[in-house]
Amino acid sequence: MGMFDAESIGYDYDRAKSAGMGPTGDGTKENKGHWGSVAPTTEEERKKYNLPKESYILVKGKKHESWDKAIQGEVARGFKVIKKGNRYFSVPSSPRSNRLLMQDAEIGE
Repeated sequence: MGMFDAESIGYDYDRAKSAGMGPTGDGTKENKGHWGSVAPTTEEERKKYNLPKESYILVKGKKHESWDKAIQGEVARGFKVIKKGNRYFSVPSSPRSNRLLMQDAEIGE
């Protein structure tokens, strides 16, 4: 089991599988066999990075061919993607989360 690089073209299959994710079996031709873009964060990650309860970890690397679609999907559902440590997370785009992010920016990651 190799270490996932969030800046790569890769996909964190281990994390996705541990969250019960897998390829879609239905949908349009374009989406058939597609794996999701985000998985729920763990309590440990939420505490470590001061993330809200409703936050997700991106399981696609930043250079993945469908990274842009993943970001568009997160924005469409009212979330924004931020980097904490060596991973990208999707958090609600709200005044509360913005305040937390500003506090983090002031004290560093």
